[in-house]
Amino acid sequence: MINDVRDTRLWIIRHGRPDVPANRRRVSREQFNRYLEAYDSAGLSPIERDRLGALYEQYRKPDLVLTSDLPRAYETARLFARGAPIEVHALLREVPVLIPDGPGWFLSNHWPGEVWWSYLRLAWFRGHQAEVPAASYRRANTAIQLLADKFHPYRQIAVVSHSGFLLILIHHLHRQRQIAGPRWPSIDFGRPTPYQWLRKPET
Repeated sequence: MINDVRDTRLWIIRHGRPDVPANRRRVSREQFNRYLEAYDSAGLSPIERDRLGALYEQYRKPDLVLTSDLPRAYETARLFARGAPIEVHALLREVPVLIPDGPGWFLSNHWPGEVWWSYLRLAWFRGHQAEVPAASYRRANTAIQLLADKFHPYRQIAVVSHSGFLLILIHHLHRQRQIAGPRWPSIDFGRPTPYQWLRKPET
């Protein structure tokens, strides 16, 4: 147990808005998969960097920032860190998803991006993606151990990751009673959600 938790802070931050065009029109499976590839390789636009830079001036500078290695997360982490140490971990990546190739009326049609996103979430819950839910849960628990180790030398830590993985991470942290704070973090682009870190995982 940390002797005094009052000064511990865990900031949970979804990455800023990636610099890709809005995907509002109906697209095929192949087109949407290309959009996902562009989304994963995109960083932040100058406008988004300016927006987040102004937003983060309201927040205390962290002692350490842990971030996914994808460009949109790393660039967000640099902005929130404001010169604090940053550690990059592929462990904190988004849950990987892809529209599969296959027969059927649904997969052969064109749909708005929101429909394809909903399909991906459903496919993940049913274990029809490259990383099944059990693997995502194991990865979240590994990330929790990483956090516990970092809270020994540090007291103000930020995690910059992706909405799907952050929701899993916070769910498990609450279940293990290791944090105090909102039941779910904000999934607004770049918006920090504060939590209090309470203790190490039990062994």
